[in-house]
Amino acid sequence: MKILLVNYMETTHPGGINMIVREIAKNISDMGHESIVLQPNPANLPDEEIYEGFKIIRISSPLDKYFYGLSFGIYQFLKNNLKDINPDVIHVNGYHTLQSIEVIHAIKKIDPSIPLIFSPYHDVSPGTLAGKYFMNIHNFFGKRAIEKCDFITSVSQFEAKSTIELLNVDPKKLKVIPNGINVLDHQENLDIDISKDIVGVDKSKDVNHGKKINLLYSGYLITRKGVDFIIKSLYALINDLQVENVTLTIVGEGPEKQNLLELSKKLKLDKYIKWKPFLSRDQLIKKIKQSDIFMLLSRSEAYGITVAEALALGTPCIITERTALKEFSEEPGCFVVDYPPEPKEVAGSILDVYKNDVTIGPFTEKIRPWNKISKDYEELYEGLLSK
Repeated sequence: MKILLVNYMETTHPGGINMIVREIAKNISDMGHESIVLQPNPANLPDEEIYEGFKIIRISSPLDKYFYGLSFGIYQFLKNNLKDINPDVIHVNGYHTLQSIEVIHAIKKIDPSIPLIFSPYHDVSPGTLAGKYFMNIHNFFGKRAIEKCDFITSVSQFEAKSTIELLNVDPKKLKVIPNGINVLDHQENLDIDISKDIVGVDKSKDVNHGKKINLLYSGYLITRKGVDFIIKSLYALINDLQVENVTLTIVGEGPEKQNLLELSKKLKLDKYIKWKPFLSRDQLIKKIKQSDIFMLLSRSEAYGITVAEALALGTPCIITERTALKEFSEEPGCFVVDYPPEPKEVAGSILDVYKNDVTIGPFTEKIRPWNKISKDYEELYEGLLSK
């Protein structure tokens, strides 16, 4: 098969959707198929590149940023080149900009016979009043585009439900395929049983005998990620529960960073927080394994890939009982708090998790390696071709 995946960002960069597109393309290629990713070129990288076994085609279009992702360059490329590429299946990813809606309409106009799959990855959480207003307009046009798709995938039951309700998707043409994890890529055999590989991890420690609690957050620094709640919980841990032997490492970049730095300074927590930019894959894996607790106190998530990865590496997690995150509550080693998080309650959870025995795993089918998840996509692609 030849699979054309469409992304609206730079596929080689950090980020949930980029990682999903990258892993599907890589693993489908490893299975012996041909994978091509079509995307804009926000980072001014080469127009074409072979990356981890699949081809990336980047289309530069200077006006894209002024039209909420609407890409005249990608439209023109599809119009001129889709028949020459001749993909067996097209898989469009991401609902966050107008590009996907544009691409779906363009493909169905150019060649409606090509099976088209759409994966929205939306968390139903616009951040501003303007964002909410625009999303209503976005959904109006989005529904008409999605009606043209042959199949829809979602990464969680939460996302599937919201997709059906908000975008009028027929449940019969929707399948939940969770995100995979690639934290075990260094293993010689990827067909390991994660549920057996990580069982009974002992995270019991005693903060009263000089040992430090190492907390970790990794991800984009945007409002809905709730990093401010993590910082306030750190303050409560130190000032209300009198636990000073603690360090919070915040890995990532984003528009909220300056506000978070000011909050840290205001609460006099600078000496307790380490700020790091996005790390390489190996560095991040090492940092997760060295941490005692991974924290994600988001307002909304479509899946929560960092939680799955942390658990797979044997690190307990504290998360909010919101949207798709609450689906991790069934996974041993994952602990939930209410939203909005009450800092003192979260601090108490940190202390409980740190001081007590924590068993991590066995996991449900929600946590599997990418090579197994990609087989689900392969079966979906082949199923559409056989119709």
